[in-house]
Amino acid sequence: MSKSLFNNLRVVLLDRDGVINEEPGPILTPEQFMMIPKSAAAVARLNAEGLRCFVITNQAAFARGDLSESAFQAITDKMHHELQKAGAHLDGQYYCPHHPDWENGERREVPAHCACRKPGTLLLEQAAVEHGFSAEESILIGDSTSDFAAASKWGIFSIGVHTGHGGQDSKVKADPDYWQDDLWSSVEFLLANAS
Repeated sequence: MSKSLFNNLRVVLLDRDGVINEEPGPILTPEQFMMIPKSAAAVARLNAEGLRCFVITNQAAFARGDLSESAFQAITDKMHHELQKAGAHLDGQYYCPHHPDWENGERREVPAHCACRKPGTLLLEQAAVEHGFSAEESILIGDSTSDFAAASKWGIFSIGVHTGHGGQDSKVKADPDYWQDDLWSSVEFLLANAS
């Protein structure tokens, strides 16, 4: 791979569940939020290199009526605490609370699609506008086909990890540009090819 591919890299967009934390199913309580080994250290390495990190996550449990704002905030607080223990931080988090088949805990009669749920790119675009970066300066690390499809639609490279869904969710037909074992190995790969 040509090192020039990542020469402009300033921002790493991270899916949350299955990339930063284990994904046994929807994370509905702080107690269910368990960090994947070395993921916090991986974020710390990105921070140390001066790369900005943003979480871009689908959270359909809101639409299903299984997740409240307060519970989500408590989960987010735990994530920040776990990252801080490793000397890591995020520069922002963006989430989609929607699902095409659910709204306010009720099944929709007619599916409704939103622009922010990956593979939609609205959250990526929103982060870019609010924090002053472009697609050309970004890469996305995810575990699901919707992550890879969102990256492709926005015109950026993606790295797929074998943690979480490991690309086996079959939601959409999409592959990442590169595969790595986990977030830690993804960061090693990224830094080795961005120098």
